Amino acid sequence: MFPLQNCGSVAVIKAASVASSATSTGVIDTLGYDEVKVVVLLDSAASTASNPAVLKLSESDDATTYTDITAFVGDATDGFTIPAVSATLPTVVEMNVDTRARGRYLMLSVTPSTSGAMVLGATAVLGKAADSTVARAEAAGSVTG
Repeated sequence: MFPLQNCGSVAVIKAASVASSATSTGVIDTLGYDEVKVVVLLDSAASTASNPAVLKLSESDDATTYTDITAFVGDATDGFTIPAVSATLPTVVEMNVDTRARGRYLMLSVTPSTSGAMVLGATAVLGKAADSTVARAEAAGSVTG
């Protein structure tokens, strides 16, 4: 038994260059999953590093009205500190969420700072109890070895 077989993977935000002050969002449906790891890839599009102005997760029960999850709001008073984005290497930010205590839908929002564009992308790995099957995974393909 491979515990990672009990995971599904979904693309949240397609990798793209995002203009300064433009917000990219992606929604994750967590129905049937106990936890989710959101993996955000940030890469400065310029030769100087620039942290995103916004990096946060929000939740919703109906996929219409979203409320920020305080612990997952970057650079907020009770949130987390957005790590410095390198000017030469991509930066990975992971957010691990216990979805049993959250709304069904999670929305990831990322906004580059006003000082420059950013290349970004995000995926989510959804985990559930041991009764999962590979067919439950959202990925286009799955290989186990």
